[in-house]
Amino acid sequence: MVKRDLIRNVIFLSVIAITIVCLRIFIFTPYSITTKDANHFLQEKDVVIANKNEQIKRDDFVLYEVKGKKHVGRIIGVGNDSVVYMDDVLYLNNKIKSEDYLTKDKEKYLAKANNTGYFTHDFTIQTLTKSNTNKIPTQSYLILNDNRQNMEDSRKFGLISKKQIKGVISFRVLPLQEFGFIKTK
Repeated sequence: MVKRDLIRNVIFLSVIAITIVCLRIFIFTPYSITTKDANHFLQEKDVVIANKNEQIKRDDFVLYEVKGKKHVGRIIGVGNDSVVYMDDVLYLNNKIKSEDYLTKDKEKYLAKANNTGYFTHDFTIQTLTKSNTNKIPTQSYLILNDNRQNMEDSRKFGLISKKQIKGVISFRVLPLQEFGFIKTK
């Protein structure tokens, strides 16, 4: 009896361990938010989960990799979108797109004495890609940080390809009082 129970428990624990490892490899990527990644919605030292199988949509937070280093940013534009940022206003497909989620950070920045006058400096898809196209190619994304003073996003790296995106960040594991789905707006 004891031997049979031991074997059953070992097999049961092995199946659970293999399931967890497979989920980690093929579906979920845990990530700890750094100072550079932090914003109004994601705080430094938060542990979040990036889901590799979730469909990427505009305004989602994503975990992406450039030159072996992981970054977190917000999807601003997707394939075939036209994007222009001028005078602190986002023009998406030739229409003004409100970015209400930036209001608090923008006010805080503009209240500083050493601000440059604009929270987000001007750019177009043409200036980012150094080409004549004004649309984002399919399977590519324009990603910006909510903290627009951190320029380690598409403004520095260019458009991010789908292959570089490790997953959509939609769930927070730690701290426990914030455990649950992440609001993006």
